[in-house]
Amino acid sequence: ICSLQFADSAVDRRAARTRLRDEWPAATLVQSESRTRQAARAALASLGKHRGALALHVRGTNFQLKVWAALLHIAPGAVATYGDVAGAIGAPRAMRAVGTAVGRNPVSVLIPCHRVIRQGGTIGDYAWGSTRKEIMLRAEAARGDGGR
Repeated sequence: ICSLQFADSAVDRRAARTRLRDEWPAATLVQSESRTRQAARAALASLGKHRGALALHVRGTNFQLKVWAALLHIAPGAVATYGDVAGAIGAPRAMRAVGTAVGRNPVSVLIPCHRVIRQGGTIGDYAWGSTRKEIMLRAEAARGDGGR
């Protein structure tokens, strides 16, 4: 999986395809709603479970890859601040850079950028909307997955 984006409308789907083409210009894209739906359901069903790993193929800077790896260690239902993530990667003063890396996550949800919140405990921004981020956090918390 190299990209996972929310697309709530035809306009969003076109924009998502454009972003995918821009990121992977040499790839041949084949549109299949049924295969996409099946892959998305399988990926989302595995969230928070430790049954095998999903194959992710993401590209980023070394710093982005460190941030994204740190996000994988935030437990379902838990949250971390940008400062927490910066500290976890050994760059405690790089909170803004962490925020930028979090925002460039190409596989939202699978690399759980929605679990990163602001220092004061507010939800903060999310590429797919703060309401969606809050819903995902509440859903994880309601499942009893832990958290703080």
